[in-house]
Amino acid sequence: MAITTYAELQAAAANWLVRADLTARIPEFITLAEARLNRSLRARLAEVEQTLTAAPGARTLALPAGFAEPLAVWILRSDGSRCGLRFIEPSLLAAISLRGEPAAWSIDGGSLAFDRPCDQAYGFVLRMLAKFQLSDTAPTNALLSDAPDAYLFATLSEAAPFLRDDTLAQAYESKLERALSDINAKDARSRAPRTLATDLPRPRAVFDITKGI
Repeated sequence: MAITTYAELQAAAANWLVRADLTARIPEFITLAEARLNRSLRARLAEVEQTLTAAPGARTLALPAGFAEPLAVWILRSDGSRCGLRFIEPSLLAAISLRGEPAAWSIDGGSLAFDRPCDQAYGFVLRMLAKFQLSDTAPTNALLSDAPDAYLFATLSEAAPFLRDDTLAQAYESKLERALSDINAKDARSRAPRTLATDLPRPRAVFDITKGI
């Protein structure tokens, strides 16, 4: 069966478990599986951009729902362009009280923090890793679409302790580790520089002794 939605993932897990008494626990297993996947994967497919707006005088912005890890922050210009801000450790945020245009950012608890209060309303773009969080209202995501096997075997691995079958538990764990390895390898390939066709070396001329060339 296809595994493209939260409901289909639950149905697939029930088919594999073949335990009617565990059906009600499957959403719990999926939640635990997502906690593991969020810790294990830093794949490009989890990267998203969120537009945020800071009011005059604001020095912090609440992080958006689903935030897992920051990657970069840009400030938006009036001409539509954006300029990257510098990341610094929270402890190095200068205690600048004079309002101005932020030049640096950090993460402070549940907030995106700047090196100074904004002197006007600014727009920002936060590039981040988003959490994998399926639900009835969010029935799919990039990971489920790209790697349903990872979702399924992560779910079954969390259910394994209830099965009291070490061999089966090991098989689920092995399949999960293989799926995670494949995802990470694919992501690494997508980030690696590639030689463009126009950069390939030109073939050498063949010497034809009969023509003297």
